[in-house]
Amino acid sequence: MVKNMQDGEDHSDKGGQNPNHPQPKQIRFVEENVKTLYSNVFNIGFGSEEVVFLFGNHSLDPNVVKIESKMAVSHKTAKRLALTLGNLIRRYEAIHGELDISVPKNPEEKPNIQ
Repeated sequence: MVKNMQDGEDHSDKGGQNPNHPQPKQIRFVEENVKTLYSNVFNIGFGSEEVVFLFGNHSLDPNVVKIESKMAVSHKTAKRLALTLGNLIRRYEAIHGELDISVPKNPEEKPNIQ
């Protein structure tokens, strides 16, 4: 199971109660019947009430991307996601080095996806 790194803190039970620092809720993530999809293309759009994430994959036709999944979230959730991803990338790069996300110079060259 993937650990929720939303705020980067360990919320495990430390025993004892501190009235000045109430314990956070214990949340259990249930992954029954969840589908795991791979995506090598994404797009993001927004409206007044939501942010929409589109995830897809290149098709045989280089001008076509097949959308595999679409998710709409609130603007607050999108900001939490952005902050969490930023923290995750900083931690990853501190261990493994900087990720190169530049566009390959040769269109035939495949990007190094990790």
